[in-house]
Amino acid sequence: MKRTTLSRFAAALLFAAAAPFLPAGPGTPTPLPAAPAAAAVATPAVPTPQPPASREAESVDAIVRSLYEAVSHPPNQEPDWSRMRAIFLPAGRLIPPRRPTGELAMLTPEDFIARVSAGIATRKSQGGKDQGFSEREISRKTDCYGNICQVFSTYEGRYTAADAAPFVRGINALQLVKEGNRWWVVEVLWDQESADKPIPPEYLGKKP
Repeated sequence: MKRTTLSRFAAALLFAAAAPFLPAGPGTPTPLPAAPAAAAVATPAVPTPQPPASREAESVDAIVRSLYEAVSHPPNQEPDWSRMRAIFLPAGRLIPPRRPTGELAMLTPEDFIARVSAGIATRKSQGGKDQGFSEREISRKTDCYGNICQVFSTYEGRYTAADAAPFVRGINALQLVKEGNRWWVVEVLWDQESADKPIPPEYLGKKP
C-alpha cells in the first residue's frame, strides 16, 4: 500500500474517532443520545411480624375492661399496677377532676400509681383502714375512626364490689390508639357526678 493511501486511511480513522465530539455540519447526522440506564427495581419491604397482642389490649372492649380492673383493689392492698403499665403509653396522661383550689393535675401513669400508693400507705400508717376501691362500667358511648377511638365510659365506684350502692358516679373520657394489632390508652380524663352536674340520660344507657 502506498504512503498516500496509508495517510488517507489513518486520517479517516482519526475523523471517525473524533466524530462524536465535533459539531454537526450541514448534511451530517447528529449522533443519537446514549440509552438511559435501566432504573433499579425497588424491593418491597417485608413487614416485621408482630407478637400476638396481650389479652389486656387486643380490642377496645379488652382495654376498657383492663383499665377498670387496674384501678380496682381490695382493702389494704394496692392495685395490680402491672395491668396499668400494660395498657398505657409511657407518655400517656390521666387528668382527674379539678380540685376546689383550682388545681388541674396532669399525671403520667407513674405519677398516678405513686399518688394512689401513697394514699394507701398514709391511711395504713395513721392506723386507719383502707376501704378499697371497686370501679365498674355501667354504660359506654364509643366513636372510632381508623386507628383512633374516643370512649365516654360511665362508671360507678364502690369501696368493695359487694357494696349495695355506689358512693360515686362519673364519666371517664378515654382516648385510644391502635398500633399494629394492639390498642393503647393515650389519655383518660374524668369527672364526678354532683347535684349541680347530673349525668345526662344519654350517658346512662345500657352497656354495649
